[in-house]
Amino acid sequence: MLPTIFALSVVLALGASAWIDSLYRREREILTFPNKIGAAAFRLPLLMVGGSLLAFFLSGTDRAIQEVLKCLLLGYFLLMTMVTDLEQHLIFDRMQLPFALLALIFMSLSGQLGNHLLAAVAGGIAFLLLALLTRGAIGGGDIKLMFVLGLWLGMEKLLQVIAGGFILGGLVAGVMLLSGRWKRDEHFAYSPYFSVIALILLLV
Repeated sequence: MLPTIFALSVVLALGASAWIDSLYRREREILTFPNKIGAAAFRLPLLMVGGSLLAFFLSGTDRAIQEVLKCLLLGYFLLMTMVTDLEQHLIFDRMQLPFALLALIFMSLSGQLGNHLLAAVAGGIAFLLLALLTRGAIGGGDIKLMFVLGLWLGMEKLLQVIAGGFILGGLVAGVMLLSGRWKRDEHFAYSPYFSVIALILLLV
């Protein structure tokens, strides 16, 4: 099964990068850096290495193939949101919607839909309130991301993602602030840190 999963991870990485390029072209008007829509040097290595590592660790478990596929799809969604937030400070609705629908399908099949819907609504509302309180430090993409992650992960793991993401992001922001690489009035992408914690939780 390992070679098949690795092959699938490479195909998914190439497809994910092509999808991101397509979104940049189709929604150029909402990009933060419309003149920089070429793939950043880190994009394909991040997608390929991240996806391959995820596939490697998942293949070493006794999970059912449906569970491996679910984790792999969610993993690539998380990697893609990391890429677009780092490249353009943006998470696309066109990316989040299909993965929300996939989550609904997987959770319906597993009989976990009720708990996961509750987590999605709670996560979305909590981040909406944070967006209002922080006056834009938390963006609309982050609100929708928490909704989608709630659908995939359920309440317990979503809370772990939120807590771990804020701690990890806060530590990185502190280091960048002290080193002069970031200023308080500049945008800080928090979603990659939520994504990192969620990726870790996929493997435990």
